[in-house]
Amino acid sequence: MSYGKIDASEVEGSYWDPDSVMEYCFPAGLINEPAKYHEGLNPPGGLSAADKEWVRKFFPALAPKVPVLQPFQSVPLSLVPGEQADFSPLPQASRKYEIGTFGTSDTVMVLFEEVDGELRFVAGDDDGGENRNAHLSAKLFQNRRYVVRVRLYWSGESGQTAIMHW
Repeated sequence: MSYGKIDASEVEGSYWDPDSVMEYCFPAGLINEPAKYHEGLNPPGGLSAADKEWVRKFFPALAPKVPVLQPFQSVPLSLVPGEQADFSPLPQASRKYEIGTFGTSDTVMVLFEEVDGELRFVAGDDDGGENRNAHLSAKLFQNRRYVVRVRLYWSGESGQTAIMHW
């Protein structure tokens, strides 16, 4: 068996981005080419245009209409490992709510509040492959928009799981 160079058509990647948040500072003398970096490289920090493009590719925006998660109504999930589903619980009152998954599966569940079009982390739980389900307890406020995201890492014996809030 021989191992050769992987053909460029089989690789998904990007060109070197000296402005990327993933780039480190380098002192003078460590970079030979391109010549403009002979005196060192000091990335500006933050996300470059290429970083933002990759983020949009790997973390797509929410679907235009996220399904509503009704209180006390279990919603079956048919996810394959690595797939995720988003739901929007609509609090009927400002109070503490419970949100949980059910079934034999390894899931991560995260609750976000949407503020000015951006999702902000509120709470999260990773059942960590333990013999339990993901569960959150958080105060939600009436007239605010929330998103619950469930990601399946492994489906158990039945492959069935569900989500509910109460």
